[in-house]
Amino acid sequence: MRRSAFTWIELIFVIIILGLLAATAIVKLGGMSDRANEVKLQAMVGSLNRSSGAGFWFKSISDGNGGSVANSAYSAVFDQYMELVPGYTAGPSLENCNAAGTGVLLKYTYTDTYQIQCQDGNMKASPKFRLYNETKGQYIE
Repeated sequence: MRRSAFTWIELIFVIIILGLLAATAIVKLGGMSDRANEVKLQAMVGSLNRSSGAGFWFKSISDGNGGSVANSAYSAVFDQYMELVPGYTAGPSLENCNAAGTGVLLKYTYTDTYQIQCQDGNMKASPKFRLYNETKGQYIE
């Protein structure tokens, strides 16, 4: 009598292969959420450079602060002018803006820790913002 069915060994191998494929997919999908968070932060930095930073710079000049946005009064109303990516662990603080551009405006911690850094404005230039991956020690352009 001949049976046409799977043996236990064949079933075990199929289960092992499916497990390996599932583990690979989970790792890939986990990395996608980290990348999505990074892209959201990059978009926010772009918005800061194009709109909010210029608005605060203009206000600073008209207030007689010489273009400097490193002022507690501006920090107090910052989130009214800018929709922030949720989940920040420190910030927003325009007071940290400095001439070197290493002042931390906002800090986010996901798998990696990110900083949105601020270079203070002056009479000739508006403030500039950039994204820094603190974990990897590199700027993200």
